[in-house]
Amino acid sequence: MRHILCFGDSNTWGYVPGTGERFDEETRWTALTQLLLNNEYTLYEAGLSGRTVNSDDPGRDFRNGASLLNLYLESCRPLDLVIIMLGTNDLKASLNNSIEDIKAAVKVLCQQTIDFDYSPYDKPEIMLIAPAPFVDSADIDDEFSQNITKSKQLAPAYYQLAQELNLLFLDAGRVIKSSTIDGIHWDAMGHRDFATHLAATLKQYE
Repeated sequence: MRHILCFGDSNTWGYVPGTGERFDEETRWTALTQLLLNNEYTLYEAGLSGRTVNSDDPGRDFRNGASLLNLYLESCRPLDLVIIMLGTNDLKASLNNSIEDIKAAVKVLCQQTIDFDYSPYDKPEIMLIAPAPFVDSADIDDEFSQNITKSKQLAPAYYQLAQELNLLFLDAGRVIKSSTIDGIHWDAMGHRDFATHLAATLKQYE
């Protein structure tokens, strides 16, 4: 049995575009990946809507990823792999982050994962996933509508970071597209396609 922590935001939680409800275990990519791998892997679902890499969100508690990551690393041990997929909410206009700002914050988060004391267990591998870019939508939130083009710059920045830190890397935007319903979240087909791709990728690392 292999154990994987999936640390992310609303697209890891399973946010349904347009309703804000949660996809069920047969739909969201975390649970579906585990099913596709015949439950030989345990995927811990640590997704939270609105989670940032390391920024506080006034009025919304527990959104700062860096402040809570160690709790998950500690409670989910032993771990074979930590998947980090964040950066979407760091593109909010109100946060005024550049791509370099986000890349630097993700680097600190990845280093936090690398440096964590997992004893008596071995350190896990880390997979950095670049979120799928935003797409144009009549209902995209104003916080994100200005940064559709900028969202496409996350993948090359994350790839460079993964090379620098010797991490596994996956570009979600090469596998799925965000839903045109709200421009940000994944629809059921997106979750299915991503789970299928991730399951095949994990099999290659066995």
